[in-house]
Amino acid sequence: MDTTRFTYIGRPAYAGSLAQQLETRGLSVRYRPPVETKDFGSSMAVVAVAFAVTGPMKDIVAGVRGFKARFADARVEGLPDDGTPSLEERLGRLDKLKADGTITEEEHAQQRARVLGEL
Repeated sequence: MDTTRFTYIGRPAYAGSLAQQLETRGLSVRYRPPVETKDFGSSMAVVAVAFAVTGPMKDIVAGVRGFKARFADARVEGLPDDGTPSLEERLGRLDKLKADGTITEEEHAQQRARVLGEL
């Protein structure tokens, strides 16, 4: 297994959530958690945290995408793209297939539910 390195940029409290999201996929995660304080100013600060994650790239990318779907204001930089279409791209394709008449309304609803169920 290869180790992928990337940088998380966002609120200190979210770094642990990213690690947890990746660990639930069976990935090995190494990072130094940022210091969190209870005062409002520090809790709203932005930190940069280096992550080293070992496991299949598709699982790493899927974990980061799941995290970003929950915390849209957080950023992850330096993560290689695995070529998998994003959730928005997949849903957009379904909408286009329905609009073109390629799939029925029922098929569209079934496939949309399946895609959203993968989150």
